[in-house]
Amino acid sequence: MPASTSVVLTRPQAQRLQNALSILGPQNTISVLRRLKRSGDTLPVTELAEQTPWMSEGQLASRLAAMEEDGLLTRSSGAAGTAVTLTRAGREALFVQIPFTQWASAHQQAPQTGTGLGAYTEQALATLNRTHSVATIMALAAEGEPVYPSEILDTTLPAGMHPGNLYQRLAQLQEAGIVERTGTARNYLYGLTPAGQALSEPLKALTKWAQRHLPPADRSSWPAHSTSTRVHAPAEPAPRAVPARSVAGTPAPFHAAAVSPSPAERASVRAQAASLRSVAAALVFSHEPAPQPAPPTPVANSTAAQRR
Repeated sequence: MPASTSVVLTRPQAQRLQNALSILGPQNTISVLRRLKRSGDTLPVTELAEQTPWMSEGQLASRLAAMEEDGLLTRSSGAAGTAVTLTRAGREALFVQIPFTQWASAHQQAPQTGTGLGAYTEQALATLNRTHSVATIMALAAEGEPVYPSEILDTTLPAGMHPGNLYQRLAQLQEAGIVERTGTARNYLYGLTPAGQALSEPLKALTKWAQRHLPPADRSSWPAHSTSTRVHAPAEPAPRAVPARSVAGTPAPFHAAAVSPSPAERASVRAQAASLRSVAAALVFSHEPAPQPAPPTPVANSTAAQRR
């Protein structure tokens, strides 16, 4: 892709995308937005409740309050009761659902709950609406090839992220078909599947929406040795990029930026990871008795022998 159509997506920007997913990802959010749009952007709460019979009165009230706090809609009271109206952020959020729906229908199984395209949208957003999911996907994309988890934990993911959290996230993304695991026990490598690489287009749309409607993420939770990933979107100028490696011979849709770790740093991280795996492999429980040292050889006492 030409550099002019790309934007460097840094880890703080990844956090902003994760924040966007936490706003659009909760169940029924997209359904409410779609029904408001079909009704000319405004609906009395009573009519909205009639159009969402699967939600209880309390569930609808709670969802509307959260969506108002997130800036997706506004509520106003009048003689006819309370009405809800889409904001600009809420209207433009419906454009984000299109690439996510296309991605989910192409790469995920049919939704277990709900029907229609909206169910695919909610399923796709829910899949990514877990802490550090976007950062993990970006980290794997920036590497461009399967890597050990330890290679991305200290150089790409947020500071203070526990290894157990990373393995949990990788397992969830693997179950969703976004990440694949290769190698053998204690030597597993993780990389993006074709479905994971295809997330480039949905994340591009989400990036545009987040840039327009969400404040920048707090950088204090990110370590200084930042790496970044490219997603296509018109935005701030991008630094000079270095070539990205490909997964299984397919060009990766994301590209590592010029601030990636140096080859020496990568080699050091890989060597440390190999050393840790060797130690872990040696600590395997065995039912065999531990080898015992041979008994000491007695030393002859010539004086005592003469007495005997």
